[in-house]
Amino acid sequence: MTPDQKAAYEALTGLVHRTAMKIAELPKDQRGAALQLASNSIARGIANLGIAEPKLVEVCADGIAAVLREIEASGKPSGGHA
Repeated sequence: MTPDQKAAYEALTGLVHRTAMKIAELPKDQRGAALQLASNSIARGIANLGIAEPKLVEVCADGIAAVLREIEASGKPSGGHA
């Protein structure tokens, strides 16, 4: 992995984890809408960078959802209650 690829990977995984943590802090009935909003925001950000890669948006959204499921299963996002 090149240094640029490593930096991009770390930025994306950080984005996924931070976003999932923020969504986990919301009431459960608001999380689906927040996940969709995050996906739309990521899509806009990627488009603004001139990257035409819809699969990247899907991978990020799937990653956020997976981390969110892990947080919910553990019962606590960053000290709160999932």
